[in-house]
Amino acid sequence: MSTPQLLFEYSPWLIIICIGIGVVYAFILYSTKGPWGGITKICLAVTRFITVSVLCFLLLGPFLKQLFNSTENPTFIFAIDNSSSITQSIDTALLNNQLKQLQALADQLDEKGYEIAIKTITGSNLSSLTALENNHKSTDLNKILKSIQSDYEGKNIGGVLLISDGIYNQGLSPSFSPYNFKIHTLGLGDTIPKEDIKLRSVYFNKIAYQGNRFPLVAEVINSGFSDREVVVRVLKDGQELERTGVRFSGDNQLKSISFTIAAEDNGIQHYRIEVLPLEGESVYTNNYKDAYIDVIEGKEKILLVGLAPHPDIKAIASTIENNENYELKVHIPGIEEFVEDKYDLVIFHQAFDRFNRNNQMIKRFMESETPIWFILGNQSNINSFNQLNGLIKITLTSSNKDLVRPAHNRGFSRFKMNSEDYQSTLTGYPPVVVPFGKTELTQGGEVLLYQQVGSIVTNKPLLAVHESGGKKIAVMVGEGFWQWRTMEFAVNNGHETFDEIVSKLIQFLSAKEDKRKFRVYPSENEFYDSEDITFETEIYNDIYEPIYGNEIQLTITNEEGTSNNFNYTTSSANSQYRVNGLTQGVYQFTASTLLNGQAEKSSGEFSVSELQIESLNLTANHSVLRKLSRDSGGEFYLPHEIEKLSQFLTNEKPQGIIYTSETFLPLINLKWIFFILLFLLSAEWFTRKYSGGY
Repeated sequence: MSTPQLLFEYSPWLIIICIGIGVVYAFILYSTKGPWGGITKICLAVTRFITVSVLCFLLLGPFLKQLFNSTENPTFIFAIDNSSSITQSIDTALLNNQLKQLQALADQLDEKGYEIAIKTITGSNLSSLTALENNHKSTDLNKILKSIQSDYEGKNIGGVLLISDGIYNQGLSPSFSPYNFKIHTLGLGDTIPKEDIKLRSVYFNKIAYQGNRFPLVAEVINSGFSDREVVVRVLKDGQELERTGVRFSGDNQLKSISFTIAAEDNGIQHYRIEVLPLEGESVYTNNYKDAYIDVIEGKEKILLVGLAPHPDIKAIASTIENNENYELKVHIPGIEEFVEDKYDLVIFHQAFDRFNRNNQMIKRFMESETPIWFILGNQSNINSFNQLNGLIKITLTSSNKDLVRPAHNRGFSRFKMNSEDYQSTLTGYPPVVVPFGKTELTQGGEVLLYQQVGSIVTNKPLLAVHESGGKKIAVMVGEGFWQWRTMEFAVNNGHETFDEIVSKLIQFLSAKEDKRKFRVYPSENEFYDSEDITFETEIYNDIYEPIYGNEIQLTITNEEGTSNNFNYTTSSANSQYRVNGLTQGVYQFTASTLLNGQAEKSSGEFSVSELQIESLNLTANHSVLRKLSRDSGGEFYLPHEIEKLSQFLTNEKPQGIIYTSETFLPLINLKWIFFILLFLLSAEWFTRKYSGGY
């Protein structure tokens, strides 16, 4: 701290006037005779002079200016890679010895005046390097360096020592980013590839249908095992389902092995694909991968009823059959027999024909909750259609037909079209045949496509949907839209827009509405063991308004039957609950709560997969570390050079940063001046009274 400096808001020459005021005031007050003696009179005058002068002096706004200097010691940061690839490629005893040497270096730097910080790639802080646990499932070196740059922005960084094998499997390469501090690196691990057989990838469909067979494709790569045969097998619940052998004729070869597995049990099924280890392999943790496949009981069943064979029927069928989630049955009287079943959607082409052949079937499905898509055509009986469909009314003005093009309704809200060229493709579609007359909605439906005549978009619906009381209906007023699919393929070599219109419409119509008042479900069906499991909770009252504050009991059970219980309460600010620490496997969950005095339950399942990217590559990448040090002005060292690293860092004198700050203290704020003035005035008053004055 520097010597305080006295400053004024006004000219210091006014101090003379302050003194003069004090002298004049004391002279006038005590120049006359009084009941006190000469010495008392002089003391009283001096007291009044000091008090008045100081008060006038304070009116000049005097203040003290002080300069304070503080020194910020440099911070030296140890950024250490705590991923599992470190312990998989380095002997544990050797690693522990290296960490002890590095902790001794940290202690030496602390004694020299450095502030020491120890950070892992997960962002956590350690009190000691010897407390490190290498169990993180991935490595993002760029992230930890960027977080240091952000956390210590504007602070005195004396240097960073990155301790890593240079392997990164997430994020950008750390050597691509600029840093404003020196980065010294210590390269762990071995840069010479080890003899190893790796199961690099497994490809599979996440959904399979019960009773079907599904493919599993495994990619195996070898390093150092030329002209050797390896065995790859598939297991379920510890039982081997299939195995096959593959021979590598050269080094670093990649082989693909295909399996076809029967989906027997429904629900999420856990399969393990495993490469049997060879003698001499350096690592076994990359010899297996797990696949979690959701086996569902069956596909959604769709019935397509046509009056006669028609290209429209073929166009719709082609789109439906491309989606493995649907099973299509076609019924054309006299050609395709009707198969009695429970259908999720019924499509009537040329609905309400002139001979009323399908009217009984239409009435039957109209009375049920089965969604229906009506498609009108030249053979449709418009009067019967108007009486039964409940969505669109057509008033014919003649027996003629009209040709119209489709025009998208931008205000349609039931679902959205995602095709990039949807609008332009729709504009180029050829016209379809519709009844000539007035076409209008009879109730609160929504129009997806309007009828466009020439360049004029009318308010007549071409394709509309409606949902009421759990019943969903769609109506296509015209026929001949098979030409849309043909034209799109001729122009774009595909039929993405047509397929999207049909697929989205079918998906909307066949989707089951969940009317449960209590729902608990995981945010995803599959998680990694390194992330939290997030559960969403929805609770509704009798009119389906969301309510909060209920206590939820959640039970999670693993494949061995071991259960864990959790309790939480929902709120409007947060309806989620997170669970962590679950290992890989298939889990069943059951949630329960009381709603209006009644027990409500919700259940389901999810899977947790092991994140194995750390074991895919165990060959150290020191070139990344060397470039990082070179570009930032730091130095690269190997583990056997830790002593050399210690000498280099301890020989550098820590450079502190001096910060200077100014403080301004008004004297009028000093309490001790107030008490001195109060004492002087009190002493003067007491003396005057004691002496008989007033």
